[in-house]
Amino acid sequence: MPWIEIDNSKVHYTVRPGGEHAIVFLHGGFGSSSELWAGTMDALPPQWTGYAIDNFLHSDAPPEGYTMSAFARRAAGFVRAMGLHRPVFAGHSMGGGISQMTAIEYPDAVGALALVCTGAAMTNHQHRLGRDLLALLQQSGGDIDTMRAISAKWFRDPPPEPFFSRYVARATHAPLQAMIDAQTSWIEADLRADLNCITVPTLVVYAPYDTGRTIDHAKMLLEGIKKSELATMTGSGHSPMVETPEAFNAALHSFLAQFALARANV
Repeated sequence: MPWIEIDNSKVHYTVRPGGEHAIVFLHGGFGSSSELWAGTMDALPPQWTGYAIDNFLHSDAPPEGYTMSAFARRAAGFVRAMGLHRPVFAGHSMGGGISQMTAIEYPDAVGALALVCTGAAMTNHQHRLGRDLLALLQQSGGDIDTMRAISAKWFRDPPPEPFFSRYVARATHAPLQAMIDAQTSWIEADLRADLNCITVPTLVVYAPYDTGRTIDHAKMLLEGIKKSELATMTGSGHSPMVETPEAFNAALHSFLAQFALARANV
């Protein structure tokens, strides 16, 4: 189980060894983990090395607590500690927000972004849904039935077993207060005014059956980030890397190839 020390805190991560190019994956909230990216990492082109940080499981709390800014500082610290040169960041849901914040606050740490089913702020029904799920988490104490109900919202159709049971079991082992604090920070985050600070190539991944993030959230990113492009995962809910992996990997690999070619020509 590899880990690295960042800001005097132990941070767990997984790695898929590959070539000279690096991509760092960031998971979402509510006890999510690097496991969600396992299939994506296994399918990476051979010239890419993949890393996935665990912010809840197996890792110490950031010194500043479980906040978006603390996770962004950790992500930038990971790049420095691992000796990576401006890797691609791929962030899902809350991880997409952390990726944006890292690119805004630590631009030298980020070479490109893949923002998956996320946004720059929680608006319209997403704000209500976020608060409703946070209240449910607080009231229930994060028991397994509640985590199963919350986790089911991340998929259009019930995901296959035993993947889903394993995913839920991992979520129940995440510290309850960590999930509450992280979700509270994510609800309060608003990066819209700073999107123009993101100058790196950005892939915005949208899924029509995502119950949390609508096309308006994707358009917000596309309009705010100059070098951005859209990939639509037809048929998917909030987790296209699991629900429609072939389409997701095709879009991601095409984006990575463009990025690698542009870097080679610099």
